[in-house]
This record gives sequence, structure tokens and C-alpha cells, in this order.
Amino acid sequence: MKASFVIVNYNRKDELLFTLKSTKELIRNTDYEIVVVDNASTDGSADAVREAYPDVVLLINSVNTGAPAWNLGFKAAKGDYFVILDDDSHIEYGLEEALNYMDANKDVGVLALNVVTGPYTSEMWDWKDGQDTVGFIGCGAILRKDTYYKIGGYADWIFLYVNEWEYGLRCIDAGYSVKFFEDSKVIHRASSINRSSKRLRIFVTQHELGIVYKFFSVKRNKYLLRVMINNLKIIKHGDFKNAWYNLIGISKFFSLAKKLSYTPVSPEAQQLFVENFQITKKSAFGFLLGK
Repeated sequence: MKASFVIVNYNRKDELLFTLKSTKELIRNTDYEIVVVDNASTDGSADAVREAYPDVVLLINSVNTGAPAWNLGFKAAKGDYFVILDDDSHIEYGLEEALNYMDANKDVGVLALNVVTGPYTSEMWDWKDGQDTVGFIGCGAILRKDTYYKIGGYADWIFLYVNEWEYGLRCIDAGYSVKFFEDSKVIHRASSINRSSKRLRIFVTQHELGIVYKFFSVKRNKYLLRVMINNLKIIKHGDFKNAWYNLIGISKFFSLAKKLSYTPVSPEAQQLFVENFQITKKSAFGFLLGK
């Protein structure tokens, strides 16, 4: 089988049904499957999928495990490639071209597709077509099955947010590359359901620090301090609320760090991460020099 669409849903029944409809219209052949992991939804999502799309592989997660729920889908998927979507995202065009690119470039472990709408877009990262990166946007990417077999799935210690960058870092350390593919367009409809700026800021800060702590071997303390300070700089713009949430994230990181095993990546993989991830790239005290 060429590819498996792997979608995780949590209480977004209507969005999920729209994603499935759009995906069905996109593929129109039998060399694909769709795998949905329902993350303990209580809105009738699973029953709706069973009724409307009985051919979809439906997996029921008994508890909401966040992003690691994708691992259940990866494990069950039969395709050579896993097309990763959110319950509120869909590919508008360019799927075949993206898969052909993966076929022709065996070193690519993850292909970041061109997410053009939503809170995070490819344009925000200033990615150029064919560019090496580290992270990807989790509502639109293609993972090579062989890469999954080699490095496993999403980290179980990251419930939500920044998991794509943690995964990309491990991918590169294993000898693969992460590339951006401009000619496959993804629409992220960004449902307001289950979205909270407080949760976002706490998790992002906590997990950014967790990645540095777990994987960095070169000047690790310098980068930990950099991530902390850069996350608190928003206070100079009067954003006291999100600065407070980031501070909570920092405090939660110290609890998380006690549970993380230290598995440093190569200095080369670390440097690529530093150069591509804004919060590690930007000097902590650059503002003193007007940077």
C-alpha cells in the first residue's frame, strides 16, 4: 500500500467528518487507507465515523493521550508512508507529487508539507522549497514508514506542542533529513475547540526546555538559559499574562527534567536544530545590543 492517512481526533466530530470527506475526494483510488485514532472523545465522533465511513480504520483510545496517540495509528498503518493530519486539516493538492518526491529521495525521513492557514504556517518559518529543516507542522506532513521503524513514534513525554521538533531532531540524528515541500498545500482550519493560549504557552515552554535538556550535549546550560529568557522577553511588550504562563512552563520543566533520561544527539544534529529553531537561535541578551 502506498500511503496511510493517520488522523487523531478529540471531540471535533464535525471537523473530523469534513477532513475525511476532503481526504476521500483527494485520493479517489484504492492504494491508500485512512486510519483514525479517536482520543477518548465524548461527542459521538467514533459512532459518526463508523456510520459515514465504515471502511476507515477506527482505533479507540480509552484515554486522551495527546500527540502520542498518533503512535497507535502508525503501528496499525499499512502504507509505505504515513500522511499525518489533524482532525481539522486536509490536503488541498500535491499529494502525489509529495509522495513521488519521497520515492526519489530515500534520505528524507519526514516531508513537511506547505501549511498555508492556521496559527502556525510554513510561511511563518520562512521555509523555502526543498530546504533542510528540523521541525514540521504536525497538521500536514509525511513520515516514511522505515523512519518510524528505526526511531519509533512521537515522544510519550510530550502531550502536545513541539513534538514535531523533538521528532525531527531524532530523525536527523538517525541519519535522515527533514525537508520542506512547497507544492503540496495543506489547509488547517484551526478549530477553536480544545484550544487554549494558557495551555499552549505552558506546554511549549516546558517542552522546548525538555528537548534541550534531553538532547543537547554542547553548551546545554547556555541554551537552557536562552530558552528561558527568550520565552520571558514578551513581558517587555506588556504581555504579562503569557509571560506568566511561560513562567509556569519553566517551573513544570524542572519537574519534567527529573523524569527524562539523557540521550544526547550528535553535535551536528544539535547545531542544525539551533540554527532552525527560533527560540534557540536568537541570543538571550541580543536586545541589549538592539538585536
